[in-house]
Amino acid sequence: MINAKNQIYLMLLLLVTIVYGKKQLTKQRVCIIGAGMSGLVSVKQLATNLSNVEPIVFEKASDIGGQWRYTDSTDVDEHGLPVHTSIYKNLSRLNLLRCRTNSPKVLMTFPDYKEFHGENRSYVKHETVLEYLTNFTEHFNLRQYIKFNILVERVSQRHDNSWRIRTRNLNLNEIEVYTCDALMVCNGHFTKPNVPIIPGLDTFPGRTLHSHTYRRPEEFSNKTLVILGASESGIDIGIGISKYAKTVYLSHRHKKLTVELPKNLIQIPGVVAADGSDLILSDSSRIKADAFLMCTGYLYDFPFITDSSGITVTKGKYVHPLYKHFVNINNPTMVFTGLPYPSFPFFVSYVQAQYFLSILRGTVKLPTRKVMLKESQLPPGTPVTKAHYMAIEVLDYYDDLAIAAGIEPSSKPTKKAVEIFFDDFKNNPMHFKENELIIRDDGNVELYRPSNTCHS
Repeated sequence: MINAKNQIYLMLLLLVTIVYGKKQLTKQRVCIIGAGMSGLVSVKQLATNLSNVEPIVFEKASDIGGQWRYTDSTDVDEHGLPVHTSIYKNLSRLNLLRCRTNSPKVLMTFPDYKEFHGENRSYVKHETVLEYLTNFTEHFNLRQYIKFNILVERVSQRHDNSWRIRTRNLNLNEIEVYTCDALMVCNGHFTKPNVPIIPGLDTFPGRTLHSHTYRRPEEFSNKTLVILGASESGIDIGIGISKYAKTVYLSHRHKKLTVELPKNLIQIPGVVAADGSDLILSDSSRIKADAFLMCTGYLYDFPFITDSSGITVTKGKYVHPLYKHFVNINNPTMVFTGLPYPSFPFFVSYVQAQYFLSILRGTVKLPTRKVMLKESQLPPGTPVTKAHYMAIEVLDYYDDLAIAAGIEPSSKPTKKAVEIFFDDFKNNPMHFKENELIIRDDGNVELYRPSNTCHS
């Protein structure tokens, strides 16, 4: 016979079981597409800061890293899918070469993980960045949340506002369907080339390629090359190839650059058409070349999303409607990380993850749909191709999200380092990677040129 004391104990045990079970049932499942830099920092924030979240990461590759995982292949991967990375052999980040990253490592770490090992220099090799991401993954035990060799084929919203994710196991060629309460799209934005339509280019007998499929400067030894585009990638690739090529023509529609450039890198007007071996420029002059390389950027690409998501991608450059450049206004349980450019993607993805974490916690309340739509409108005169353009303004963006999420805004030393970097990057494209940008423990920021030079 159960006495009164034991009966009370059993009733309390039953109550605890019911409450705990209810908590388990109400656990939020958050799916993350991609285990590159953005996906890793996103799952870390969710996994280590929320007890009632079940994160799942879908990664189509066999390991973490995304863009930072180099491959010699420029066509398809081991599964027959288009190659994801745009990193070159001697390169660093997505579209910049010459041995090292185009951003100093002090601006390439997550605010909550600074352990950047491998090289005692500011501008490091892409292998060093991948090692940093690997160490980050292991330090926070993130692999337990990642499903590798899983391709997300279709994302649709269900009638109860949850998300249906159809995936394919690339090793087994099997379909599996998941449902989740929230979705973070972290698939990267430097994979689908933006290839301009150039009349007559199909008649050009030389080699034609986009920077996405470029790997080695030696391929252009003693050749005459025309590079279309003088943004950061065009300039940097041109400088790198100039060491091997006979002549590099930098073709663009802007004012001529007045900074120091190699003697065999010659600026010309933009290419507007081709006529056999002649490339026709906007001033009607003609250039003959052995190869034509387009450094014309990339397009935002989400082939798995459906109309039910409520998202439109205009000209591959404008993802809308998004609140603060990443929250889906029509379905706020979906976010797109890392869209702002040029920026410091480690910082941006981190603060976006923190902001979304605060939404899930309920500590950040989104405005009404009407207010969000109004705030997300493009400023008058802004072309859709510049919809997510930020540059140095990204620090204001970071602080806006950080303050709302209740975390520390960017520090004065960080802001100073960003200002110094942008100035050096703009005015010293030939040598900025040789310099060292250091934030001292006392908060002082220093830029100096060491005696050592770049080597591969």
